[in-house]
Amino acid sequence: MHTKKSLIVQSPGKANIHEETLEELKPDQVLVRSVLSAFKHGTEMMTYDGSSPFLKKKLDSELRVFVDNSDEVQRHFYPRPLGNMTVGIVEAVGKEVQSVTVGEKVFGWLPVANYHVISANKIQSLGELTPEQALCIDPGNFALGGVLDGEIRYGEKVLITGLGAIGLLAVQYCKLSGATVYAASSFALRRQLALEYGADVVLDSNQVEDLGVEIKRLSKGGVDLVLECSGRYPKLHQAVRATRQCGRVVCVGFYSGGATALNLGEEFFHNRITLLASLPAFSWNNPVRGPRPLYASELQQLVIQDFQAKRITVEGLLRPIYEFKDAEKAVETIATQPETVIKVAIKY
Repeated sequence: MHTKKSLIVQSPGKANIHEETLEELKPDQVLVRSVLSAFKHGTEMMTYDGSSPFLKKKLDSELRVFVDNSDEVQRHFYPRPLGNMTVGIVEAVGKEVQSVTVGEKVFGWLPVANYHVISANKIQSLGELTPEQALCIDPGNFALGGVLDGEIRYGEKVLITGLGAIGLLAVQYCKLSGATVYAASSFALRRQLALEYGADVVLDSNQVEDLGVEIKRLSKGGVDLVLECSGRYPKLHQAVRATRQCGRVVCVGFYSGGATALNLGEEFFHNRITLLASLPAFSWNNPVRGPRPLYASELQQLVIQDFQAKRITVEGLLRPIYEFKDAEKAVETIATQPETVIKVAIKY
């Protein structure tokens, strides 16, 4: 029998390794030994620091409105695993499994753990993808979704705020769409990668007194579109300020708490800004806008094709990479030293 070691958030601010003995495989299951995993920084840090909106409310699946759920959530939200994608090697298969074989490299939406027992239909063969590419399918999905929701036209000016993995992949997708790309971040590591990925103008938001005004000046009137990937209300406010009259702002980041830094009575209202949300995720069953709705599974296949054709690169995105024994330190670094990381990975 194998011992599974998982990285778990026990309560806000407290993550550690939890051990359990794996049960025998069911006929449709496989045993996967992990090789490389990655975190989903924005969403998972809300879980880690206790700021997730799902601590107090849940989305009613029929009405699609948030309703109070605080009593139930506080009993069941924690403990919770961390990490959202893993590449591994199949070590055993159930008697009914035919889609993968022992020794095959696979990937799936799996948390940080040394072993996984999971239904075979929840994993995919790595094929010609590199492990690094596989771990970036998820942020690639949201980057591409944001670009499609924004309906970028050739020659438009686009600002990207929040240069995590999603924002940096969005830089590349915007360039592929023929846009002039402005990008802003207070983190030097991310600004440098944005330049390497083809951004035309990259600003240090810590050195700019008023980002909205500076973008208006540089773009001669404002950008046509902003992809706001930070999930921070002050950045969303600046995104609205940086946009031309009747321009668009697409919210790609996940927001939490009250929007005290966002004033809808100023530029948003008087410049008639269109504010859109982009969330092409399996769990919420949202398509991207367009003549033919595209859902997460379709977007992910498009991202895989772009990786394989080398239209989009992930070089430099996974950093730093921690040993599994240091997984707790990795979480603390993401939370307290975001300027030193882009997309943190765990190797086993």
